[in-house]
Amino acid sequence: MAAYGNMDKGLPGGLIGLTETHQIDSRLAKGNIPYGAPVFGTGDGEQVTRTGSALLGVAGRTAKDTQEWKDGDSVNVVRTGKVWGVAGSALSADAEISVNASTGKFVEKTSAANGAARVVTITVANTSAANKVVNVLVGDKGVSLTTSDDVKSNTAVASALQALLAALDIPFTATVASGVVTLTAKDKGVASNSVAIVATTTDTTQTLTVAQTTAGSDQILNPGWFARSTAESQGDIVAVDLG
Repeated sequence: MAAYGNMDKGLPGGLIGLTETHQIDSRLAKGNIPYGAPVFGTGDGEQVTRTGSALLGVAGRTAKDTQEWKDGDSVNVVRTGKVWGVAGSALSADAEISVNASTGKFVEKTSAANGAARVVTITVANTSAANKVVNVLVGDKGVSLTTSDDVKSNTAVASALQALLAALDIPFTATVASGVVTLTAKDKGVASNSVAIVATTTDTTQTLTVAQTTAGSDQILNPGWFARSTAESQGDIVAVDLG
């Protein structure tokens, strides 16, 4: 435990006044995790992540650690006590704080919210002629389909598009039913709302209609943690009391 000592405000993830109140677990990182950031996961031995629903604690560090935790590293998760964190917004000293589980940041106290994953539908209507080109663009990635005698009905085109989209590296899961492709964001949060989704066809009879049925919203958690110093803005180092 001596390695946790002599930490200062310039080291996010450092323990504040190492005492018996500090509980520290060791977990494996799934993805990169910065020091001083909230971490998520459930069950002993489960990998911890940068965002999620089950809040575990804060990514800690020892005086010997020099970089953020990388995917597969053994992470020090501070569960109780005080630790230096990185603020996601301005925070007042001795005020209760919230954790934005969708961004993995400490923010001003606000009402808890379940959050929502963005849902977008692409409705394919009518039958296309053969040798027409259908394009779907999700952000900067897209798929292209040329219709044929076997793949030109609305249901066949929708099914073919779903298969192509499911194989694409995008932040959405693609499903299909009755000529409608549904894209559901893999994570809750507003970030996916900015991803443009466009569907077109060169056919004059078949149509592809894109509609957003659910907007993404951030999940907010209130674990009963307090800021014990003032953060003037996002990125400031702040003392976080985990109880």
